[in-house]
Amino acid sequence: MEKKRHYVVMRRFIILFSFIVGVASFFISYNKKKDSSLPDKLEQMMCRTKMNVHCDPFYGYQVHYPAFFEQVPDSLIHETGCCQFYFGNMLKIAQTAFIVINLEGFTVRQGMEHFAMEQHATERRCGNDYFILSGPLYINHRPVEGYRFYAKYVQRQKLWFVQSLSYPASCTRAVLRLIEQIDNWQVWE
Repeated sequence: MEKKRHYVVMRRFIILFSFIVGVASFFISYNKKKDSSLPDKLEQMMCRTKMNVHCDPFYGYQVHYPAFFEQVPDSLIHETGCCQFYFGNMLKIAQTAFIVINLEGFTVRQGMEHFAMEQHATERRCGNDYFILSGPLYINHRPVEGYRFYAKYVQRQKLWFVQSLSYPASCTRAVLRLIEQIDNWQVWE
């Protein structure tokens, strides 16, 4: 009888101990998730989210953007063929598509040199009918501290179709999915 009671006490002790360990590990892992940095949380959201598609009604180009981004209402944009999507929590990320008329008749290389100088681009890459620029973000020729831009210009006749992304430098890893989409952007899919 004494042996049986000993086993019952031991079993209760093991169950209670397991329960305490389970609760403690839950709180530890919960606090670790809570302590994740904003860029890490954004990266997780970016990897999991579905991508919405915006089709421009006038020019017909398509842009893919994260489902959790908000679209700037058309009533606030006064340029034909322009759209913008943004994530404006504590981090400001903007994905914009717009049209630039190629009045000067630039070739792809000439356009790349012109826009690279205009935007203070530090990196550039050229393809057959497009070029990609990136670097620190400037607005009105003034640097925006801690922000970067990434843009693809696609030439079609006398137009440049542009998709651009501005983001905090601390979120470079988090926006890689968007950068890859811009790299692979076909104006008409």
